[in-house]
Amino acid sequence: MNDKKSAAQADELELQELGDYLARQDFSRESDPAEVLRQVKSRSIQKQQEDDRMKNKQRVRRPVMIAASLLVAAVVSISFVRPSFAQEMLERVLNSVHLGHIEVAQMDGSHPKEFPDDWKGKIFDQEGKPVTSFNPMPEAIFNAAGEAIVNFDGDKLITLSEQEQLDKEASEQKFIVKETAKLDQYALFKVKLPEYLPEGFAFERGEFYKDETGVSGQIVELFFASKDKDKRIWMQLRLANEENAFSMATDDKVEQVKIKGTDAVLVSDRSLDWEANGVMYGLSTRGLDRAEVLKIAESINW
Repeated sequence: MNDKKSAAQADELELQELGDYLARQDFSRESDPAEVLRQVKSRSIQKQQEDDRMKNKQRVRRPVMIAASLLVAAVVSISFVRPSFAQEMLERVLNSVHLGHIEVAQMDGSHPKEFPDDWKGKIFDQEGKPVTSFNPMPEAIFNAAGEAIVNFDGDKLITLSEQEQLDKEASEQKFIVKETAKLDQYALFKVKLPEYLPEGFAFERGEFYKDETGVSGQIVELFFASKDKDKRIWMQLRLANEENAFSMATDDKVEQVKIKGTDAVLVSDRSLDWEANGVMYGLSTRGLDRAEVLKIAESINW
């Protein structure tokens, strides 16, 4: 009986810690504006990653996704969510996976999201009618001046021109490497690339981020181009330490799997995260099936 009570207390403490963590995190993500707002409850949380980028330390949506995976590489803003939102997220946790410096939480996606009061009277559809609910949400949304809204930072709505400026500032902090042989010159770890890529894919570039001393080697993002524009492979490798640790939350399926005997977390059958030999690996894909995703990961000789 005492063992059950202790286990329950441990679970409660773990969830409370997750809630406290969520209260400090960014819930913005890369997507079209309507999808961003519809899926606000399905945000990839990355521990201070984007904040690090903006402060010229290193780069982190998404990521989502997550980064983290989940294709959140282009997110450049960060803010703190409301405590009530964090509590709501806490109550929706269905499952969580912990892998060293990586934490992934699966959320209950059926929980309705309350439309933020700060957005009321600020979002309009193409005909100028106010938008006051996530359901339905128009494909294109605008502010009162008719400017397209393409992202958000906490409760702050970001217009297209503002996002373009943020993207420009972020791109100025990038250091591009187009030859695989040169990646190890800048990374603080051995950069391991997949030995298998689906047909039509090829390495395109690696991206590092600049800090006050020059090129930061703690994180590298790897992009693989495909002849098929509907398909994509993106990877992020990080030096495994507390500074680069991150958490993700999603209402997609979360599954713990094995990659060459190493624990990994698979999200929505298209994104993988794991840690091995002092490096955190994030693999994100679009247009590939589960078998291909696992095959790519298995081909990395870490």
